[in-house]
Amino acid sequence: MANSAPAGRLGGQATDGPGAAADGPGAGSDTPETADDNSGAAGEDQGAGSEDQGAAGLVTAAVAELYDADPQEFTDRRKALAAAARAAGDAAAAKQIAALRKPTRAAWVVNRLARTDPGAPIRLASLAAALQAAQQAKDGPRLRELSAARGPLIDALAGQALDAAGVPDPPAGLREEVTATLTAALADPDVAAEFASGTLTRAVQWAGFCVAPLGDAAEDSEPADALTAGEPLPAQGGTWGGWSPDAGGRRGGALRGLAEPTATPRPASIPPARQRRDTSRRSQASATARSAPADEQALAAEAEKRAAQRREIIADAERTVATEEAAAKDAVAAEDRLEAEVRDLEQRLTQARSDLAAARLRARRAEAAERRARQALDRLLRP
Repeated sequence: MANSAPAGRLGGQATDGPGAAADGPGAGSDTPETADDNSGAAGEDQGAGSEDQGAAGLVTAAVAELYDADPQEFTDRRKALAAAARAAGDAAAAKQIAALRKPTRAAWVVNRLARTDPGAPIRLASLAAALQAAQQAKDGPRLRELSAARGPLIDALAGQALDAAGVPDPPAGLREEVTATLTAALADPDVAAEFASGTLTRAVQWAGFCVAPLGDAAEDSEPADALTAGEPLPAQGGTWGGWSPDAGGRRGGALRGLAEPTATPRPASIPPARQRRDTSRRSQASATARSAPADEQALAAEAEKRAAQRREIIADAERTVATEEAAAKDAVAAEDRLEAEVRDLEQRLTQARSDLAAARLRARRAEAAERRARQALDRLLRP
């Protein structure tokens, strides 16, 4: 499975009870008082709905801006957008915006591909659906054909993503992380969903051999339906889900080798020695094919074991991140509280200084009045 936090998916359809459509004879006629009450309740519901839509609109706009901008600007913009939502009186939207995670450089590059070319996730989903169908049908030749196309398509999309991000000559590590994330998006529907929405937050690696089940998502994709129906891979100059081998990036031309082979004339007769060699080769190939499932099962078991260990390590790391995140939130809350106390103390200090200045002025005036009174008394006491 892919090493990424799983994206939640909600499903289901709301249904009414048997008596929902059958009301009493007077259900359609309200008294004036009832009609007024109903209209008031409807107004309140509409107001609440508009507030929810406004909050969702703020969060959606913030997500689009933050995950499209350069990661170096993410933290400052997130703080500004959360503050703007809070100033607008939408505390829920401000909290959601403040909780958005900053993407790594590789995740941002892949997000840029989805945002600049919305058809890229569809092309990847088409290949994933075709691979899934070939696995379920146990169609070996089709699997080999699609597997041969996987590498060139991933390389082409990686090159396109790096070009879209303005990194035509990336470091080897960045290219590897982008390629690994696109491979994971091909294999894991959760990663594919984050890729399609352009909201990946970190690079992902796929630890398995096969494509994960696509569920209902594959059934809703028209390009995927075309491929699962057994449509052949594109020949030279053809297209696949709107993508041609020559247009998929710097390495897109690598798919030219996938053109369907042309028929070649066979000799009129085959020598007996060649027939024996062919028979021997077919026997060896058959024996190899019989032993392949056991080897694949052993490799799959070992890969699953390594994947389980890696998942446990990732789970521990995620728990540590959650703990540190909670501690950071507590520290921020304490900082805000102390800043409020400091502002209150500063206001009280300012008021105390004002009171002190007024008291000093009154004291000086009282002292002056006392001196004048003593002088008047001295004059009266003189003979």
